[in-house]
Amino acid sequence: MVCVMCNIISMALSYDTSPSSYDSILSWISFGFTCIFTFECAIKIISYGARGYFYKTSNKLDFLLVIVSLIDLIFNSFSG
Repeated sequence: MVCVMCNIISMALSYDTSPSSYDSILSWISFGFTCIFTFECAIKIISYGARGYFYKTSNKLDFLLVIVSLIDLIFNSFSG
């Protein structure tokens, strides 16, 4: 839960006229959180098994958010 709150705060810190170095730092922070959440998802799938993991609705939402974050990461790496 602490990681989720810190991620929300880091997303709220961006603004339109921010310097590129500031944006770069926020990008790396976002990348770090994406790695943490992807690792958590993978560990849960390994430990519960796919059927056990996807049984809970909250895990389905977590998985969807991880996939969307990874897609965003891929698109951002090609655009910049």
